[in-house]
Amino acid sequence: MAVPIVLYSATSWLAYTVAERYYNGEHYVWCAPVFDARSPYAREWHVPPTSSPAEIYRGLKEEEKKGDRHSAKVAQNKIGIIRGASAKRSQGAITKAREKELAAVVKAAETADFAPLLYVMPYQLVARKLKIVPVAERAHPLSTEFIIQRLPRRCFDVIGEF
Repeated sequence: MAVPIVLYSATSWLAYTVAERYYNGEHYVWCAPVFDARSPYAREWHVPPTSSPAEIYRGLKEEEKKGDRHSAKVAQNKIGIIRGASAKRSQGAITKAREKELAAVVKAAETADFAPLLYVMPYQLVARKLKIVPVAERAHPLSTEFIIQRLPRRCFDVIGEF
């Protein structure tokens, strides 16, 4: 299998902002070696739609447009941000007070705060930080999915609306 040139990850503006403000610009990302699972190139990497940064981006964009306060995608993102805050507190990276503050921020967030962003990471900059997602946690057993637990802001570009 070829080494990718770049990796992609989709997230919300709120998740990005939390990492920038509360975690010293270190981001937790789940990423893939292709942007769009519908691309013929994606077949080599077996990236299913639920792990496709393009699909995640499009889904968040639709929810943002609708403004649905009961959106499942927004609810998932909120859970992820809260879970991340809990993990950061367990690691000693933030205090209990900061964790509570983050929970309040997430609770008060508007649907527009979940606007999608795309991270583009040069593979060579992040290769040593990559962890392969265990088979049991992948969207498909043959998919290629990675986690970067502490991605510094200097290692990726952010793309907003396109």
